[in-house]
Amino acid sequence: MPNLHQIKALREKYTSNSVIKKSDIRLLSENFNKSKVEIKSLFIRNNGDQDLIEYFENRKSAEVVLLFIDIASFSTKCSSLTNETLSLYLDNYYDTVIKSIYYHGGEIEKIIGDGIICIFGEPFLNDTISNLFKKADACAKDIIIELRETTKEVKIALHHGKIMYYKNKSENYPEYTMIGKPLTELFRLESIAENNSINFFNISPYQNMECSSDGVYKYSRNNTHSYWRKSNAKNFELQGVEWKFVRNFTCTYKT
Repeated sequence: MPNLHQIKALREKYTSNSVIKKSDIRLLSENFNKSKVEIKSLFIRNNGDQDLIEYFENRKSAEVVLLFIDIASFSTKCSSLTNETLSLYLDNYYDTVIKSIYYHGGEIEKIIGDGIICIFGEPFLNDTISNLFKKADACAKDIIIELRETTKEVKIALHHGKIMYYKNKSENYPEYTMIGKPLTELFRLESIAENNSINFFNISPYQNMECSSDGVYKYSRNNTHSYWRKSNAKNFELQGVEWKFVRNFTCTYKT
């Protein structure tokens, strides 16, 4: 979870299908420096979601699905753009990607230039891990379909695992965030992702799910059909990652 001021700003601009209300995000943000007991008392008085306290104040772990989305060959594409043109380019990109993430019930973890990390799972979504994979899959496909054959084509890494929410009380950078090995693995997976593709580890449950089978798919946001093909496993040596085999699930055409 990024700086709460960013979450608040995004929630004010975009409609989210997360179970967490904007008022709870605002309450948590405005009282960041108060004690755990004081924050819990405020949530009780304001009928806030107690799950937020469990995860963000009591460091509860969660099994989540993660996406890392970024523009393919971004450095090359933006090298000739003026500052004003680049700002408009990124604004349009963020608008497309963040709308899709929120539509499918995800939440933004970090925005790093053109890179966007988002999370599907508690406390933002209360669902089975299988359904979290399906929602992340639908989100990734919608984003790839919408941006395919534009100057903002993306590559996406999809991963899952157990993370812990953590309160960083640093004076210089106060925030709630998440930590855990799945984040390191996600960054490594993104580094070898391919254009118009969803990259995932061969050991992932996603590998054997119906939503990752070869075939034609249609999603609700854009009324578009697309064909997806899964690659054979490819061997990579990724620093800090115990798994070597990675697959791509690639959009070969859309109509």
